[in-house]
Amino acid sequence: MAVRPPAHVPTHTLFLVPSANHAVQGERVLQGAGVACRLIPVPRTLSSQCGVCLRVVRQDRRRAEEVLAAAGTEVEGVHDIHVTDRGQGGGR
Repeated sequence: MAVRPPAHVPTHTLFLVPSANHAVQGERVLQGAGVACRLIPVPRTLSSQCGVCLRVVRQDRRRAEEVLAAAGTEVEGVHDIHVTDRGQGGGR
């Protein structure tokens, strides 16, 4: 069984984007570059607006930032989070 990191250690990174179109475009370029990602609803603790964001595992953050920037995907915010629910999946 894998050892889980403590709750204060970030496990994933969220990339907040201005629209669902940006999220889908970001997902496409990340997957094309081999970076596992997932579209999830933006947590209310980060934004009161409805929408989706991109989630990647924390160790892929730098690569994801590079890929999104190279593709011209607009990112409004980047947040490291700890995911405890295995049902939420991850970038993976």
